[in-house]
Amino acid sequence: MRFLHSADWHLGRQIRGKSRAAEFEAVLSEIVEIAVAERVDVLLVAGDIWDSASPSPDADRLLFGALRELIGHGIEAVLIAGNHDSPRKLDAIGRLSELLNVHAQAFVRPKDAGGIVTIERGGERAEIAAIPWVPDGRALNAIEILAEEHEARGMYQDSVEAIYSHMVQGYTPGAIHLLTGHVFVDGALLATVDGSERRLHIDRAYGLDAARLPSTPQYLALGHIHHPQELRDAPNGAAAYAGSILQLDFGEIGQQKVVRLIDAEPGRPVEQRAIPLTRGRALVELRGTLDEVVATGAEAGDAYIRAVLNVTSPEPGLAQRVRDAVPGVVDVRLDYDRSEDDGGDIDFADLAPEELFVRYFQRQHGAEPSVELLALFRELVGEAAGEAVSAP
Repeated sequence: MRFLHSADWHLGRQIRGKSRAAEFEAVLSEIVEIAVAERVDVLLVAGDIWDSASPSPDADRLLFGALRELIGHGIEAVLIAGNHDSPRKLDAIGRLSELLNVHAQAFVRPKDAGGIVTIERGGERAEIAAIPWVPDGRALNAIEILAEEHEARGMYQDSVEAIYSHMVQGYTPGAIHLLTGHVFVDGALLATVDGSERRLHIDRAYGLDAARLPSTPQYLALGHIHHPQELRDAPNGAAAYAGSILQLDFGEIGQQKVVRLIDAEPGRPVEQRAIPLTRGRALVELRGTLDEVVATGAEAGDAYIRAVLNVTSPEPGLAQRVRDAVPGVVDVRLDYDRSEDDGGDIDFADLAPEELFVRYFQRQHGAEPSVELLALFRELVGEAAGEAVSAP
């Protein structure tokens, strides 16, 4: 049987307030086209289908449109919930879509009570251990949460490892054995800034050491980390993150997005290869003076641009000037010597919220916030203060 491994669609994600719906639609169409051209039997989507637990109707439209195309071509799909998804929403969708061979795994289920998705095609049977994101609250009980932090991390690893080990014990002989999961694996390559994941190590965040992944599956199709990569330290040597389908934020600059094609037959190592995705807009960073950024921006095509301007000091209206001159700019940052503008010995704890906001806005945008923006800020601060006073 042939599988296509994808993950981290994050449907509904914007970039600095700009919709990316057209890009998502184009890339999802590309994924369907690849699946059809490669005669794929099953698409695996390893979590974070949506960017929000309350996705917009437009994000739902993108998902349903892609599934409709897959169904029309006789391609089955297995979707698991990620940490960005609403398990209840995915479960509700699955109750109907399973009639159309779209298998949605919203909650962790025992191996003999739905935890393993079985698909039969062309005389072969595939058993897919489908394990959604495991929240720490589900893995640890209340007493364990009160333990020392490093002990809690260890218990989280133990709990997740136990779930994965339990699931693969449900495999039966003579079938193709795969696993799809949404999980942090220690040491994986991660983006470091700007809304994408940071570099992960077990001493900093909950996750699972690669050596503790099960060795029974012929392939582990993972989601959660946006950088496409194979996990060489996995026990079976055949585990990979498909990565996100678009460069979602500037921490992902330069990443070639892919889907992974997996050929599997019972009892044998899988054959796999990455297929590049080409229809998403690139993200680039341009540095220099205003004139230099404008000149290089003309060569950036349809890329989304972060402009880092070399200036001697903040200048009102500068950010808007570069946006007007280079249409692809969605983020403007100023690079200047802040030694004379670092607040000196000011204790920021002594500053009022509005003063803090004005200082932040000046540093980020090189200009004073507008009267309307300040009025909105005061309104929000007032609402927050009122809620705090009325809280029990």
